[in-house]
Amino acid sequence: MDIKKIDGENIIENVEDIAKELGIVPSKNLTVVKIKEDSDPNKKVLELLHGSWDSKAPWFVIGEDNKIHVLSSIESMIELINSLKKTTYENFNLKLEKAILENLPIDFNDVWVVAMKEIKNRLSKSKNKNLLDIDIKKLIKDIKKNHPNLFLKLKDLGYPPNNL
Repeated sequence: MDIKKIDGENIIENVEDIAKELGIVPSKNLTVVKIKEDSDPNKKVLELLHGSWDSKAPWFVIGEDNKIHVLSSIESMIELINSLKKTTYENFNLKLEKAILENLPIDFNDVWVVAMKEIKNRLSKSKNKNLLDIDIKKLIKDIKKNHPNLFLKLKDLGYPPNNL
């Protein structure tokens, strides 16, 4: 395989390492291009260093400063953003679930319903409407304060024992 070096660095190996971190399996089709100056200041030239111009996988672009950039289709970017949104939402739900369970709910689903109503209420009053702005622990603490009947009290279970 013809591997080109830039400023003494093995740029293809660096790109392959980055591709692996991004979950892209490096192959012969991994496209790496370098941006070069043109005589016209409004134009740049792309030189193919590795791979193929026809690759559907993201392209790795070596800038004039030797920094590595990724060029991808809009469909891939939308898919990535949607995946990040879904992961953020799932992470929020897991943190909410954990916070509820840590506070010993009598009925988890009842607390969940109250929490969802409170979240919708807080988001409707907020300007940026971002789930990440909600302090989950404070939310559950407020629910526990306003709806104590939804949570167990350790003293009701005989803890701590009176004879200690």
